Amino acid sequence: MSVARTVEHLTRLWTEPVPASAEAVRAFGELYTDPVSINGTPTSLLDLVERARALQRAFADLSMEIVDEFEAPNRLVIVFLQRDHRISAVQVVPDNLGLAMQLDAVAFRRAG
Repeated sequence: MSVARTVEHLTRLWTEPVPASAEAVRAFGELYTDPVSINGTPTSLLDLVERARALQRAFADLSMEIVDEFEAPNRLVIVFLQRDHRISAVQVVPDNLGLAMQLDAVAFRRAG
């Protein structure tokens, strides 16, 4: 599948109504492995389908704007913005406090 078709298919999966579970899992399986790693956590295709449904329920007029895309060995990187009429921007930042504490890079200090 060409990069343009992959991006178009990906956009449709996340913005158009998700069909019945078996059909949706099959559609997501055309682009994603089962399980797919999301932030290092193995996630089943069925869970991914449910995430798409939840996203579509939360945002009535969801759209995706492709900002950039490029290929690397064994990777396709897509930078995109998701928009709805009510929220103008969301930025997700990883919570690294737990990791920093595990590495003894930071510690809580009791007041007083």
